[in-house]
Amino acid sequence: MKRSLIKALVAGAAVSVAFPASAQILDLTSMEVRDLRPEVERRYDEALAATTNPAVLASLGSTYMYASEAKVWCGIATGFLKNAIRDSQSLTRCEKYHRLMTAPVPEPVVAMPLPPPPLPRSPACDSALAATLFFDWDSIVLPVNADETIAFVTANKAACGWNKFSIIGHTDRSGSDSYNDALSKSRAEAVSARMQAAGLSASALMVSGRGEAEPKVSTADGERNPTNRRVEITASN
Repeated sequence: MKRSLIKALVAGAAVSVAFPASAQILDLTSMEVRDLRPEVERRYDEALAATTNPAVLASLGSTYMYASEAKVWCGIATGFLKNAIRDSQSLTRCEKYHRLMTAPVPEPVVAMPLPPPPLPRSPACDSALAATLFFDWDSIVLPVNADETIAFVTANKAACGWNKFSIIGHTDRSGSDSYNDALSKSRAEAVSARMQAAGLSASALMVSGRGEAEPKVSTADGERNPTNRRVEITASN
């Protein structure tokens, strides 16, 4: 948009430089033959000057095209007039293109930039549970798909309007309650650290561990169930 505005301003400057504002506009087709020649020659000279004017050449606008046409047709009309011949076609076109050449350039219209289109809504926005990551037994090592899963969450953050995330760790029912409470919190902290590395603010992340208190699948005490060894990320506005 800036380049278009600059071109328009240069074109306007080119016209004002090439053609004085006080230049008189006459209708060649209504003039007496004795008065035509100096007027046609003046138009020819102005058109010739415009086609070699650096400002006109740099403008890349229509002024150069009109000047070229005016130069051609005013030159033809001058040739006829030297032989006292009034050629209607060349006079009409000399007048037409000279007027177009010297017409004032309208003020450029600066368009206001359009607002960016709304982000497409993801189906993930309809669920509070943004993601789940599953862990190996007695481990806080992030799963191999952790980066992909976290990237999915961050990619939907703007579209869904998410600004807060709860990161809740869980364990299966093997091990003691106190051990599992600490293990689940460590798993949640590992996920939180990776989310911060992906660009999410620590102030937007709430980390907690539930141990074996909220299993995803009910099992007997002591059973090692992979579905229960998890970290759940829930999102809210």
